[in-house]
Amino acid sequence: MLTYQIILLLLSIIGIALGIFRYRNESFSNSVFALWTFVWIIIIIVTLFPSITTHFANLFGIGRGLDSVYIVSILFLFYIVFKLYNKIEQQKKRINELVSQLTLKENEE
Repeated sequence: MLTYQIILLLLSIIGIALGIFRYRNESFSNSVFALWTFVWIIIIIVTLFPSITTHFANLFGIGRGLDSVYIVSILFLFYIVFKLYNKIEQQKKRINELVSQLTLKENEE
């Protein structure tokens, strides 16, 4: 086993352990916990069997296995950014509503 594989395995195990810890402390919802556990398990599988990436790349007509990992990683990061942007917009809307309600309440008094 190569050094990068050992490092990725350790990071994945730590990621799963932290996910379980946050899930038990109710910091993660069921869906968030399932998503991150799935991601860490996929990382473990790809780390243990790197030739899977080549088969995946060939399936989609991508040159090398590592290129497919890069593409999937970038798409996943775009998805995370999109979800975070939506959450931020929802929070901004809720804050604006609360500020409006507080202002109206203060004006009534």
